[in-house]
Amino acid sequence: MEKPFLQEKTPCIHLTIISDDVIGEKICKSCGVVLVQNMVDYSSDGYVEDFKNSRTGPGISVMIHDGGLSTMVGRSNKDSSGSPLPYGMRGSFNRMRMWDSRSKTKNTSQRNLIVALSEISKLKEKMSLSDAIIERAAYFYRRASEKKLVRGRTIKGIVGACIYAACRDLGTTRTIIDISKCMQEKRNIIAKSYRLLFQQLSLEVSIPDSTSSIIKFSNNLELSEKVKREAIFILDILKEKQVVAGKKPDAVAATVIHMACIKTGINLSQQQISRVSGITAVTIRNRYNEYKKYVELV
Repeated sequence: MEKPFLQEKTPCIHLTIISDDVIGEKICKSCGVVLVQNMVDYSSDGYVEDFKNSRTGPGISVMIHDGGLSTMVGRSNKDSSGSPLPYGMRGSFNRMRMWDSRSKTKNTSQRNLIVALSEISKLKEKMSLSDAIIERAAYFYRRASEKKLVRGRTIKGIVGACIYAACRDLGTTRTIIDISKCMQEKRNIIAKSYRLLFQQLSLEVSIPDSTSSIIKFSNNLELSEKVKREAIFILDILKEKQVVAGKKPDAVAATVIHMACIKTGINLSQQQISRVSGITAVTIRNRYNEYKKYVELV
């Protein structure tokens, strides 16, 4: 008696895979074979707005006065299930909430740090600063607070000096005048605080380059890309001649833009450049008379 013919099945290549997050398995839809078992769940336990949907809470940051490692007692008198607390426990929770807030600011230096970090956060939005600059400024303020350089000085003055030092350190074009206008603090107070930080903290800041000022002033004056490139080309020639060393970078940038406008035929007066750059027309004229012998403008 002949045996029935058995057709051999082709092996499944598992093109369609179904993930079961409840039991932690990956299953082939075609043949039903369990491909992966005991998967790790990387999803968050729950959404918390302050924690930015993170599983382990916020990261440690110098912008938080306690580093983000403190406890937090909520203001709602409800338990974990959402039920209201018994009347007898509300007094205990209010007392716990009070001591929790007091434990975060044990002395005047910590309260001073909280105010200073909030001022730094305000400047981030006003001056369009990056997170790196803000954290660098907070680091400088913490060092100044540890060396007790804040005593007897205004918070805004030290904060403005830290912001300016961070901008100089990371190569961002922000002047003391810009910071003074945003903070509504006197320019000489910020400048005096910056000199103090520079000496006591032994800061090593880079010399500002005129190229970034050229781009900034050109954008404010709504100049074309051709004028920008011509101004940078003239600046490179002056650097090779070694005639820009020791000069104020903004003054050099304003003068180079004026020379580039003359070379490209753009009708732009020194007064217009002076209003945008903050450099007086007399300074631009003096620098122009000094530099015009090194560059052919015709």
